[in-house]
Amino acid sequence: MLRSGARFSLLYRAAAEDLRDNPGQWQAYESTGNCVVLAGPGSGKTKTLTIKLARMMAEDVEPPRGIACITYNSECAAELGRRLDKLGIQESSHVFIGTIHSFCLKHVVVPYGRLAGLEMPTDVKVATPDEQERVFAEAVAELYGPNRDPTYLRTDFDRYRRTHLDRDQPEWLGDDAETAQLIEIYERKLRERGAIDFDDMMLLGLRLIEGNQWVRSCLQARFPIIAVDEYQDLGLALHRMVVSLVYDAGIRLFAVGDADQSIYGFAGAMPHLLQELSEMEGMETVPLRFNYRSGLEIVEASEAALGEERGYEAKAGYAGTIHFYKLPKGLEEQAEQIAKVLIPGALGRRKGRTLGDIAVLYVDKNDGDVIEGQVSAAGMQFIRVDRGAPYRKTKFTRWLEECAAWCAGGWRSGTPRLSSLLSRWQLFNPSIRSEKERSQLKVDLVQFLFGHRDEKLSLRDWLGAMVDQCIARAFAADPTQRDEAEALEVLRRACGPKGKLAKLTVGAFGGQAGASDHVNLITLHSAKGMEFDIVLMMGLEQGRIPKWDAKTAEKKGEARRLFYVGLTRARHEVHLLCSGFTLNRKGRRFDNGASEFMREVYRKVKKQS
Repeated sequence: MLRSGARFSLLYRAAAEDLRDNPGQWQAYESTGNCVVLAGPGSGKTKTLTIKLARMMAEDVEPPRGIACITYNSECAAELGRRLDKLGIQESSHVFIGTIHSFCLKHVVVPYGRLAGLEMPTDVKVATPDEQERVFAEAVAELYGPNRDPTYLRTDFDRYRRTHLDRDQPEWLGDDAETAQLIEIYERKLRERGAIDFDDMMLLGLRLIEGNQWVRSCLQARFPIIAVDEYQDLGLALHRMVVSLVYDAGIRLFAVGDADQSIYGFAGAMPHLLQELSEMEGMETVPLRFNYRSGLEIVEASEAALGEERGYEAKAGYAGTIHFYKLPKGLEEQAEQIAKVLIPGALGRRKGRTLGDIAVLYVDKNDGDVIEGQVSAAGMQFIRVDRGAPYRKTKFTRWLEECAAWCAGGWRSGTPRLSSLLSRWQLFNPSIRSEKERSQLKVDLVQFLFGHRDEKLSLRDWLGAMVDQCIARAFAADPTQRDEAEALEVLRRACGPKGKLAKLTVGAFGGQAGASDHVNLITLHSAKGMEFDIVLMMGLEQGRIPKWDAKTAEKKGEARRLFYVGLTRARHEVHLLCSGFTLNRKGRRFDNGASEFMREVYRKVKKQS
C-alpha cells in the first residue's frame, strides 16, 4: 500500500535529485521502455532501482495493477523492501518484492496451475529443506542402491535440473541419462507426497508462462511492469520467462545486473544471459561506471583481481588501502591475527568505527568455525552468515528480526514502522481472506508487540509467546509456508537451553541485520550485495580460491569473480591473509602458495606504490 499520493510523490522526486549528477543513473531513471542497467560494484544500483521503482509505481501503473520486483534471494528482497519503505512503498497485493521461486509459486503456479491442466495436488505443499534431502536420498538409493552417498551427487543434480528445462528434447536424456533419471525419480517421489520444491516452482512457472498465452495475459494485466535485480544470478528459467513475458505479452522490463559479480554457477547461474538480454531488440542498455563505495586503490586493484579493465571511476573521495599478510602456521594463526591484532587496530584507526563496520570473509563454514572460535575468545560479539549459522536467514526470520527491533526500542523511533510490519504479516497469510480474520491477524500482532516491548527479554520466551499468540494458527492454515515454519523451528531450537542462542535477548536478535556491536563473519558467497568499512579476507590459498579442481576457464572465471566480489565489499581497507599451504581431508599438506588472485593484486599494488 502507498502513503498519501502527495507525500509519496515528494519522497521519490526528492530522492531522484541525487541521481542527476550521474549520467547513467539519470538515464535509467528517465527510461520509458525496456531497460537493462549494467551496474558495477558500489555504483548505486540499488538506489537507482528503488527510486525508479517508486517513480514507475507513481507514474506508470494504477492500482489494482502493480509491479513485481524479482530478486535472487530473501536477503536482496529484504534490503529492497527496507529502501522502498523509506520512499513510501510497502509490499502489498499489487507490489511484489521477492524471489523468483516465491513469484512463481504465488502468482503463477497456485492461481493457474490446475486451470492449465498441470498434475498438481489440490493444496500445494512446499517440501521443507529436510524433506527434500530425505526424498533425494531415497531417489539415489532407488537408482544406485543403498550404499551410494547422495552428498556428492547433489550439485550436479541441481545444475542439470536448472539448465535442462525441456524434458521433450533429446538433450534431456542425451547429455546425462543417469542424472535425468535421478531427477525424474526424485520428482515422482515428491509428487507421491503431494509436494513440490523450490526448483519445481520455477520449472512449473516456466511451463505455464511459455505454454499458455492466457497465463501471460493474466500476468500482464496484474503486473504491467516487472523489475529484476541481480539478473546475472537468476538462471535460464528466469531468462526464458522474461523473454516470453516481454516479447509475447508486452510486459515492460527494468533489469539490473553485473556479469562480473555472477558467483552462483553451481546453482545454474549463467552470466552471459545478462549480456544477451542487453543486446535484444528494443532494449535500452545503461552502464553505471562510477564507484561510490571503495577508495581509489581498491577500485584499481579490483580490476587486477578481475583480470580485465572495466573503466570504473572511484568517486568516494578517499584513497583506500590494501594490506597483505602471510602467516605460515595456517588458518588458526590467520584467525588469531584477525581477532587479536587487525580488528582492534581497525577500530582504533577511525573515530566512531564499530565492530559492525568490519567483515571477515572466508570460503566456507569450516573457516567460519575457526574465526568464530578466535573472535569469541577475544570477547567479541558476532553475526555469522554461513551454513554454520544457528538459523537460516529467510524472509520470515528477517521479519522476526525487525519485529524484535521494534520491541527493543524501534517503537520510539518508528524504525521499523509498525505499518510495514503489519502489512508484511498479512502477506505471510494469503490463505486467510475474510476481512474479519485479516483484521484479527493485525490485532493479535499489535497486542503482542505492544505487550513485549522489552529489549532484555529472552528471545526464547519472546518467540514462544509470539508463536502462541500469532504464528501457530496462521502457519497451520497455509501449507505454502511450511519452509518458513521449519526455519522458525530451527530458530526456536537454537534458543533452547543448550542452543547457540540460549542467552540471546530480544535486543540482540533485533540487531542481527547490521548490529553495530557485532563483527560480521560471512562466506564470500553470502557477502554479495553488502558493504563495510573494513574487509578481511582469510584462507586465500591456491587450491582453495581457486579450488584445486578449477581446471576449466568457466570454473576459474567463477572463482575469480568470487574473489572480486569479496574485494569490492570494502570502503576504506582490505586485508588479505594467506598461509601458503592447504591440507586435504587426510591431513596431507600441499604447498601451493598464495592464491593467484591475491598475487595479481599484490603485483598491481606494489607497482603503483
